[in-house]
Amino acid sequence: MAVHEIDQIDGMGRSEDGKQLIFLISDHLDWKSEGEHLLMLQEKINAYLAFIESEQYREHYQDGQFEEFIIEIHFLYPTTEKCDEFLAVVGEQLHPHNIFITTEISGEA
Repeated sequence: MAVHEIDQIDGMGRSEDGKQLIFLISDHLDWKSEGEHLLMLQEKINAYLAFIESEQYREHYQDGQFEEFIIEIHFLYPTTEKCDEFLAVVGEQLHPHNIFITTEISGEA
């Protein structure tokens, strides 16, 4: 699964202490088409937010009383300045709802 598969959760798991539900977005795309890439990333994040808000995760974690939700984005390629700005704005908007975005860059293939 990957960032372009909007209707799929790439990965989901509970933190060791059980207080966080962590979602994975796997982004393997380069930034040659930055606008399209950002739009795709936005759509994927929005799909995850809908999944969280509708509590669809309870199908897998019925007993989950999570304090926080983490959307962990793993990029294959280094992010652009516009991507960093976008994620900072989204992160600020989600913080009051105990939803956080983290990123990791695994390096160029």
